[in-house]
Amino acid sequence: MRTLLSPLVLGLVSLAMATPAMAQVVAPPATAYAPMMLSVAAARADVALLRRALETIHPGLYRYQSKATIDAAFARLERATEQPIEALALHREIALMLATIHCDHTKAELPERLADYRRTHPTHLPLRFRLIEGRMIVTANDGQPGAPPVGTELLRINDMAVPALLLKLAPAVAYDGDTDQAIAVKLADDSDLTGDDFNEYYPLFFGFPDRWTLVWKAIGARVSNTVALAPIAFDRWIRLDPPGARYRSEFYNGITWRLAGKVARLRIDTFVNYRNPVQPTAFLGGFFRALRAAGTDHLILDLRNNGGGSDNVSVALGRYLFDRPFLWSKPVRYKAIRYGDLPDHIESWGNRNAVFNPPMAAFDRTPDGWFDRRPDPAADETDDDVSTIAHLPAAADRFAGKLTILTGPDNGSGATRTIAQLKERRGAVLVGEDTSGSAEGPTAGHIFLLTLPNSGIKVRVPNAWNRTNIANFVARRGVAADRIVVPTLADFQAGRDSALEIARTMPPPPVDAAAVLAAALAGNWTGALDYRDYGNDGRVVLPTVLETQGLSLAWTFDDGPGKTVRSAERWALSGDLKTLTLASGDGLSTARIVQLDATPAGGLTLVMEGSARENGRAVMSRTILTQAGDRLRLTEMTRATGEPFLMRHSYELARQPGRPSATK
Repeated sequence: MRTLLSPLVLGLVSLAMATPAMAQVVAPPATAYAPMMLSVAAARADVALLRRALETIHPGLYRYQSKATIDAAFARLERATEQPIEALALHREIALMLATIHCDHTKAELPERLADYRRTHPTHLPLRFRLIEGRMIVTANDGQPGAPPVGTELLRINDMAVPALLLKLAPAVAYDGDTDQAIAVKLADDSDLTGDDFNEYYPLFFGFPDRWTLVWKAIGARVSNTVALAPIAFDRWIRLDPPGARYRSEFYNGITWRLAGKVARLRIDTFVNYRNPVQPTAFLGGFFRALRAAGTDHLILDLRNNGGGSDNVSVALGRYLFDRPFLWSKPVRYKAIRYGDLPDHIESWGNRNAVFNPPMAAFDRTPDGWFDRRPDPAADETDDDVSTIAHLPAAADRFAGKLTILTGPDNGSGATRTIAQLKERRGAVLVGEDTSGSAEGPTAGHIFLLTLPNSGIKVRVPNAWNRTNIANFVARRGVAADRIVVPTLADFQAGRDSALEIARTMPPPPVDAAAVLAAALAGNWTGALDYRDYGNDGRVVLPTVLETQGLSLAWTFDDGPGKTVRSAERWALSGDLKTLTLASGDGLSTARIVQLDATPAGGLTLVMEGSARENGRAVMSRTILTQAGDRLRLTEMTRATGEPFLMRHSYELARQPGRPSATK
């Protein structure tokens, strides 16, 4: 499951708070982007070619969406070409159409002219970020004067509130099936196209900025700051510290490991093994020999930053972790193996004749008229075809101990297939978050790069369905974590890896959850409520007092001169610790508890999920409570299907003297 790299990738890419004077960084002179208009006839010809290619080749065109939905997406795209259209606008409309398919291997790349522009002109946001607890948190900056420091929150970008901006870009993000949890991580860190989906899609909606005007504030602060920063070039952007894996890492340089007593951690940030290939079984051999020599009995396989790559790496892992012969993949399935004149417009890797004119005898026809490729027993271990033939375990250095895998929404494609195999065949315990991708297997194979001749836009079109050889999966989904551990702002600020800590210590000792939660909340707290104003997406901060008695909470809010607001609520945990019921003046509400963990330092993390109404629509809600010492944060965020979680409100509170803390 490889991705053909474009020349661009190869070449690189009103607030309710006081606002101080704006810091200014003057951008160096740059040549403005010159728009390229396409005639109606030219744009329609490109769209017609795109539609013909997808309908002929794509094995997953109707896998996750009905034909009527895909036809409607094509109709919207065709309506956009009823008048002359600029190349960036056509690229945007094509990206939106392709995202409707819900296939992470189907997306548009910039035409050469635009790729050259992004190679030679600074266009990127001069910082990196993560979406944590529904907020856009800075994780690195390029050092320009006034740049938002690491750990601060971005509120507005170029005169647009961050929530509205993210919701504008989200519909262009490609992901598999119903795994829309991938949107939040892809906006911040995709290692694809121009590096992340924010920088990829922002110019398609808003043009190339000559400066980035940012409004930001420290977490819990009441005053915001504004700065204008120069855009940076792609080659400078990729040198910023990433929120996840290094940009375009490869298997040989994206792997680290360490032994600690009888526990070992193997971190593999990518399975990509085709740009600079190594023999994966031999490459992993030294690690597994070290495990055997050390008598290791617990392996933590950290795949949280791994989006996928080459099946041969997955197969090599299987050799060291399975105890019986195994087959990784079912026969690769194709919708078509002859494409008419479409190859005239397509680039791909390998021998073109073998790709576009394979022998018919190498396939079995399915009852529905598709084609299953027969396994090739002569497949080389550096070839992904190796996944369709049977393999034997590596008897001498096989690891037979406890296996825990750290997972998350960055997982897709080959990473998710690997996790599904190891869970079903090896009984691995998954700690972290549910994966993206498809446990059943993605549409991938050879990724054809279709060039639309008039606009020059390039479109990735997968030609095969790579089907995982497992019996159990949830259609349209990745793999569910056994032990949910949600990234929190408290963990980020403390530099703590809670998923790794929990994986090392599972199972946790039994606790009286109600008593632990009451102790975490105990005391008198003062601080602020920071909430989104849905009228303008601005932020309002109100001084707040919280007093608790057990699981009874009394809130007092200062909403301005002479306007004090009070409310009270009562929390109750179910006996099985699966739900929390909140009783207040608004009635009863129930949330599902997905995480309840005491931290090693004596603090607490509680994560609950449920449903809510927001501006007249049904949304999913997530509430995160973190307590450490005399600091308490309680954040609620919401999202609809196809959106990232966005903060609704957050309390930042400090325990006042006079009541003992939970750690004393």
